[in-house]
Amino acid sequence: MVEILQAKIDQTEYWDLEILDFNTNFYGDEVNIFVYNDDETSWKISFLSCFRVNYETDATWRNITNVREMKRPQLGYFGQDITLSENKEYEGFYDVSIDLSTSQCHRALSYGTLYPL
Repeated sequence: MVEILQAKIDQTEYWDLEILDFNTNFYGDEVNIFVYNDDETSWKISFLSCFRVNYETDATWRNITNVREMKRPQLGYFGQDITLSENKEYEGFYDVSIDLSTSQCHRALSYGTLYPL
């Protein structure tokens, strides 16, 4: 199953594409990544039923205090790597490592689904 999910994510060809947003909903139960595709479409990669979400941002070294104030060309987040692997601790869960160029995120998730916008 992990190979199928990895292939779905890789089909977006996210490498070096702009990451438009990264958000969590429902206290981290859902994680969404929005990836630029072209001027009219984007990809939404969603992970559902997450049991652990850990991430680090570039807040300590970027020149702009608040990302909310940044314009799209200033964001500088680009897809570098999204890798899934079987979680060794909990059956049916996956570990997901996400490198967004200027921030690195590591997640442990139950399963992932890919939704084109």
